[in-house]
Amino acid sequence: MFEIEDLRHAGFALYMLYAELQKLERIQDMPRPYNMEKRQAIASETRTRILEAARRLLASESETDLSMEAIAQRADVSRLTLYYQFNSRTGLLEALYDHLANRGNMRRIPEVFLEPNPASAIDKLVSIFVGFWASDPVAIRRLRAMAVLDPEIAKGIQARDARRTHIAGQILKRMVTAGSKKFTKQQLHAASTVLSLLTGFATYDALATTGHSQNETIAIIARLARCAVN
Repeated sequence: MFEIEDLRHAGFALYMLYAELQKLERIQDMPRPYNMEKRQAIASETRTRILEAARRLLASESETDLSMEAIAQRADVSRLTLYYQFNSRTGLLEALYDHLANRGNMRRIPEVFLEPNPASAIDKLVSIFVGFWASDPVAIRRLRAMAVLDPEIAKGIQARDARRTHIAGQILKRMVTAGSKKFTKQQLHAASTVLSLLTGFATYDALATTGHSQNETIAIIARLARCAVN
């Protein structure tokens, strides 16, 4: 017959075995680091494929639909995948704007603020934006055209145009601080608006579609920009 002490030892041993089994199950249930990295890589590739599908839809003269259904079909994913990646059409559009900006090398914008000479900063601003517009003119042109009828697209574009006006204003304020220019508040606002218009897509497109090269377009806009602030 078992002694009480033997039963206690056996019970404790079973308890320890159960605890180890529970720990093993938790470890098995935990996602392995390499599996997580693989899933993240797949999700990133899917996200990029979706954004490229949306960009190609815009760049195609024969396509007029930028709905979630059209993008999902073009990217060969389900609508559920689109919503999982971007939450909403607004989220997808915001990511699309950023995708176009990355392709257009807009990461160079900090160079404008690092340029010590405000006049040179204006030249750099012109060069960066012309480079951006030239990176995908058909897609950008059609996206901006769609904004006329689509409030969601219009909101995103207006916000980004406002950033360009803000950057122009900051450059002009540096001119005032440096003592090279004197502007009233109204003059500063007007000059910022004109500089924003000159570096906008419409100005680039008007010059590019009449046969001017990218370098010629930069030179023309830069001259006009200097005249606008003098």
